[in-house]
Amino acid sequence: MYLIYTEEHGDLILRSLKDAGLSPKTIGKLLLVDGSKSQLLEAISQLPQEVLKRLKISPASEEDFKKPHRLLEIGFKSVDAETFVENSMFENLMKVVGNVETYFHAIVNAKTGKIFGFEALCRAQVPVYKLFKISDRVAMITDYFCREKALLEYGSRFSQVHHLFLNMHPKFFNDPLEHVGELEASFQLKGIAPHMVVLEINEYEGMNLNALKMIREFLKNTGIKMALDDVGAGYAGLYQLVEISPDIAKFDMELIRNVHENTMKGIILKKLVEACKDSGIITLAEGVEKREELDFLLNIGVELFQGFIFAKPDPYPNIKEIEKRAYNLLGIK
Repeated sequence: MYLIYTEEHGDLILRSLKDAGLSPKTIGKLLLVDGSKSQLLEAISQLPQEVLKRLKISPASEEDFKKPHRLLEIGFKSVDAETFVENSMFENLMKVVGNVETYFHAIVNAKTGKIFGFEALCRAQVPVYKLFKISDRVAMITDYFCREKALLEYGSRFSQVHHLFLNMHPKFFNDPLEHVGELEASFQLKGIAPHMVVLEINEYEGMNLNALKMIREFLKNTGIKMALDDVGAGYAGLYQLVEISPDIAKFDMELIRNVHENTMKGIILKKLVEACKDSGIITLAEGVEKREELDFLLNIGVELFQGFIFAKPDPYPNIKEIEKRAYNLLGIK
């Protein structure tokens, strides 16, 4: 059991706890939650930062509610939600890492039908994007272990003829020398050639653009490629595309969806492809699901494809089957 103290947003917290399958008991501003730590983590991961900052959490029992002096003692020993989550992460680090599974999503070359690479996707008991919202420290740990797990799995499952796309959160890229050095060392220890790795920047919030531009220059010297995700999703994505000039531009899947039926989408994508080609940037369309979408994108010159029309993410993708399907879809013999 856990005791939660909150000064406000009680209804929101109650709703989040109930959504996670918990039935808290309330006494004033106190909540007694009977459930596992994982259920509680799932519940509070749904809450906004401003609410999390006002929570105090401590292990407790139903008997503690009957003894006011015990509640006072527990209150003094309680910790804020961020510290509670971080402590839980550290206590169960091996368990968390052990439960993380890496899925690989194929990226196909439009001209050859061969697999250009695989994007590594981290699947855990608690969705990774929720862990990122809790705190920078938890996010950094999650980011590190997902990346290391992906590198280990890639090294053991593939023969390094396919590029590995690694998702990276840009807010951790504040020290170019430190981060690039760490990446190179990690690749070297696992016997992975740097030129086969693509760092995929998939968030703009918290991005230090100047640091990222410096890292971009360092990466050029190591052979590590950089891809920019969600290009075309809004002004931010276009601005980063211009400023960073990545090796690969990954077009937002909402822009891809039913592009063959939407004249404006088609015009925007065509101009983006032309601009990227003129700048020497490889184009990649993600979220391709329909034959009509694929045909349109082929006609405007998109070079790489990723989507369910070719394959779904899989821990052990069948390369021969994916490429056989790609040959048929692309008309390659």
